[in-house]
Amino acid sequence: MRINARRRSAVASAKRMGIRNLARIALICLTILGSMVPGGTEGRGLEQSGRQATRVAYDAPREQVHREIYDTMRRRRVLERVAAAFNLFRLPRRLTYRLAECSGEPNAWYDPRNRRITLCYELIESIRRVAPSGTSSAGVSREDAIRGPVLQVLFHESSHAVFHMLRVPILGREEDAADQVAALVLLHLGRADARAVVNGSGYFFAALGKREPLDRSAFADAHGLSWQRFYNLACLAYGSDRRRYGDIVERGFLPTERATACEEEYAQIAHAFLALLGPHLRTPPRQGQALRRALARRVPLASPHD
Repeated sequence: MRINARRRSAVASAKRMGIRNLARIALICLTILGSMVPGGTEGRGLEQSGRQATRVAYDAPREQVHREIYDTMRRRRVLERVAAAFNLFRLPRRLTYRLAECSGEPNAWYDPRNRRITLCYELIESIRRVAPSGTSSAGVSREDAIRGPVLQVLFHESSHAVFHMLRVPILGREEDAADQVAALVLLHLGRADARAVVNGSGYFFAALGKREPLDRSAFADAHGLSWQRFYNLACLAYGSDRRRYGDIVERGFLPTERATACEEEYAQIAHAFLALLGPHLRTPPRQGQALRRALARRVPLASPHD
């Protein structure tokens, strides 16, 4: 069919432009998220990261049930590492990441008034409750089922911040665009980490989808339905590397009817990232190897199991 021919042509063109490699290089700093950075921040509630473009704050929880989350997030420097990743962008004002209690509401959001991303203890606790006690029937470990959604949420809200602060034009729903950038980031972690985090995020979307009411108000939400977000993530993963993520289709997690166009979907998003966000990167994508070495010097890495 003529439409399919055009799609194949678009994918071939994207590959010739080196979009896959450029996206990987542009986001290479995110490999630090798969490793544990040594401590050194205990007792300090607010920190500056990088060239004063980002800072983080961990609000000490009043609820004892949140204390373990507080200790773990600080020990693993989760906010610092996400902040360091998005510090690659030349942001015009400082962006703050904050972990806080939210009066019982499981939520996360970006506030453009104070340029702050808030991640609620209650949301992380809800992710922990949904996660399997061991390993799920699909092979998702409890650790991945927690780490994946937490990073997906932080990347999603970071995308909103980048859109707002850099005045990035968006055609379509902003929530969908934020999901797409978050997925692109997740897929360009280290290979093993990318698969684990994508699996964990997919598990969370599926778990929400199984209990999500499908009344008219659900279709009015600015966010896509949880099952839609699951299939969009699965499609982008498969489209990014059919060999590595081929089992997603083989095991029936992604319908073949959708899978046929996933490579084109991935190429479209990678192209949009390069065109709209690439000019705002501190280090040009073509200098990826220099960037990799700079990060290795700047961020000492320890074992991912520390």
